[in-house]
Amino acid sequence: MADMHAVQTELFEVAELPGRPMLHWHGKRPLREIPYYPTQLRERYGPLPPPSLSQDLGEGGGKGEGEGWVNRLYWGDNLQVMAHLMREFRGKIKLIYIDPPFDSGADYRKRIKLRGTSVETDLSVLEERQYTDIWSNDLYLQYMYERLILMRELLTEDGAIYLHCDARRSHHLRCVLNEVFGPDNFQNEIAWRRSAMAASAGTKWKNAHDTILFYSKTGGAIFNPQRGEYSEQSKELYKHKDERGYYQRVPLLVSGKRSGATGQPWRGIDPSTRGRQGMHWVKTPAELEELDEQGLIYWPEKEDGIPRLKYYLYEAEGPVISDFWDDIHMISSSSKESEEYPTQKPEALIERIIQASTNPNDLVADFFIGSGTTAAVAQKLGRRWIGADINLGAIHTTAQRLARTIEEQQNKPRQLELIGDESTTSDSPSAIRYSQFEVYNVNHYEVFKNAEEARDIVLKLYGVEPLKGHRFFDGTLDGRWVKVVDLNRICSKLDIQTIFDNLPPDDTRGVVVLCAGHEYDVPEAIKRRNLLNIPFEVRDILTDRKDVIFKRPPEAQTRLLEEDGFVTLAIEQFYSPLLLQKLSLEDDPEAIEDWRQTVASVLIDPAYDGEVFHARITDTPAHRDELVRGEYTWKAGEYGDGPVAVKIVDVLDETWFGVIEMSALNVTEEGA
Repeated sequence: MADMHAVQTELFEVAELPGRPMLHWHGKRPLREIPYYPTQLRERYGPLPPPSLSQDLGEGGGKGEGEGWVNRLYWGDNLQVMAHLMREFRGKIKLIYIDPPFDSGADYRKRIKLRGTSVETDLSVLEERQYTDIWSNDLYLQYMYERLILMRELLTEDGAIYLHCDARRSHHLRCVLNEVFGPDNFQNEIAWRRSAMAASAGTKWKNAHDTILFYSKTGGAIFNPQRGEYSEQSKELYKHKDERGYYQRVPLLVSGKRSGATGQPWRGIDPSTRGRQGMHWVKTPAELEELDEQGLIYWPEKEDGIPRLKYYLYEAEGPVISDFWDDIHMISSSSKESEEYPTQKPEALIERIIQASTNPNDLVADFFIGSGTTAAVAQKLGRRWIGADINLGAIHTTAQRLARTIEEQQNKPRQLELIGDESTTSDSPSAIRYSQFEVYNVNHYEVFKNAEEARDIVLKLYGVEPLKGHRFFDGTLDGRWVKVVDLNRICSKLDIQTIFDNLPPDDTRGVVVLCAGHEYDVPEAIKRRNLLNIPFEVRDILTDRKDVIFKRPPEAQTRLLEEDGFVTLAIEQFYSPLLLQKLSLEDDPEAIEDWRQTVASVLIDPAYDGEVFHARITDTPAHRDELVRGEYTWKAGEYGDGPVAVKIVDVLDETWFGVIEMSALNVTEEGA
């Protein structure tokens, strides 16, 4: 983890908010400035660019305006990610969609399934907790307030934000958004009926919708009206059919006399003599002639019949969609696009938002990327994207999903075209640039996969007695309250303030705070708040327990072979102690018939430069019943010279990384 006690040399001042304060909470403070945070480029996915483009694809992916652009995925606290982006992307993001914590009070778990198993058993399926959505009121509001302020800074003047929430916090978040963006920039409160669930007996109405709050940065935000499908009842109006398809007959004469061309006779029909007050044509006689030549006018058989326009179903645009969305349902675990990720949203929902509030080539961001839906949809629609998440499982899920998406686009050349430039082909430099993304770490997050795993490990490490069902404290130690601060960030003064606020009145038993580093003025903040002089200890686990091994990493056995000008990497065995522990198979690892059942993806860099892992060969099966291949062959020298790096990710998102020197050809390598 980066040394947060070092002096920060670059600060970004934050603009005054346009709305007046509308909601207050204890410890509320506006974000006046924020320091720049460095990042570390760790991985790159997608095909290599031509040599002429290599100068554009350094750290940060080039020029940031489409020329040499590489999409980005960040692992880290999104506040620090956005602070990092301020230098290059302030005022440059067109659309932000976020699906932040709802403060639901629930544990969210990812459903883990061994691959290649058609029958679900206790052995093949388990659930792993990803995060706990439990907050104190003040901490939640301050958390969202600071992040929304930075999001406004990053938006373009014609940009927009969509915030996904539900009834628990929509009223609070709307007040915060009014302050940050200004009440005049509120556009819509969209109700998404996420399921067609039937009402059930109980003490209140069944909750079947989420809320999406839509705000613009200014009054000039992009908006492209979206249209839905006609209802079956509306389609029944198109009851006539010819070789072009179904159509309905639309009047060509409408009420009201006209003195111009549309009031003149055509084909012997005088519109002024029709109807009580007279009528007129909807088109001029010349235009009617052209429509008739095209076969678009229906002539009734009777001599005095009035012609009508043929209006075909295929050319009907459909009704304009309102702020009530009941045509998109939550995806199920059996859905083709399911990543088995908690709170995953359907692609159709995000597609509607991106289509409405961006144009091709615009930059879209999601700072709670989760399963990667926003990035996947943006990739398919020809938008540039930036994603971030503090959960390593989310980063792995998103990277695997995007790797599959890019591979699909490679197999469908038209999808690789740079949208908006019809002359671009799949072999052009522009198409290749848009098929890459990079993964960055912010603040050296390398110790834990996610906050829940970290908390459980640290509680066991220090012998803390867990508290079940407590809304704030995590446990007790020697009679004192224990609070584990999110271990993928440092402890702040606000954390200390919130801990004191959640202590029972006149409670003097004391507190132990477990954290991964803290702000330099945290001790002083404790002195100011500790009016009862209770025992209050802050333990930095990164310095306090340096000798502790938090968990056994996976192990793998590989073999590198060369024959007839081709190199083959064979993975002969993979072993994941944590997965076996969760399956209660530590003493019987052979119960898993094939190691490939435990693996979600295999990524290979055939010419690793020792710094950035470029996943040039990816094996990320989309279907749960498919297994990774386990053996990979390429032409010697095809990707350049250098050692071969391999990254294996299991179904729990545990990772094995190994580097095999070319001198090890035809030799079995083992590593962890």
